[in-house]
Amino acid sequence: MTKLGSKSIDITTEKKTYHFPLDRYYFTQEPGHIWLKLDGENLNVGFDDFGQSQGPILHIRTRPIGKAFSQGKAFGTVETNKFIGQLRFPVSGSIVEANSKVFDDPQLINNAPYNQWIVKIRPTNLDEDLKSEYIISIGDRDRLEKYIVSELVKYEDPPI
Repeated sequence: MTKLGSKSIDITTEKKTYHFPLDRYYFTQEPGHIWLKLDGENLNVGFDDFGQSQGPILHIRTRPIGKAFSQGKAFGTVETNKFIGQLRFPVSGSIVEANSKVFDDPQLINNAPYNQWIVKIRPTNLDEDLKSEYIISIGDRDRLEKYIVSELVKYEDPPI
């Protein structure tokens, strides 16, 4: 079941209810499940509710601060008890800050995925990168819901 609130989308399956605030962008390039939110001239980047639900996050590693990447390139890894996956740059730019709290205690992301960013990025080509097929725009309920439902079906946890 999908519940559309004014500020979020909640999708319920047999296992849990997934929450997706509409005040941020979502990056869907495999493995996906990255959110990004404007913070002045930077973007905070974190793991969405579905991504964090794949098991307790054990380790997060990222490239060094100052390192520049183009959109879609791997900038780090996340390790759970189920998988090790790449974290991909949602937009071109460089890492300007890493959240030491989540490196010290990665399960903070499991507890509150939208309150814990992993890195801050200073984008270099934001307007163009936000036009990417892999970016779901702020407030795009239909596209976000279709993406999440397709991921739930792919991972055998379809909505009820």
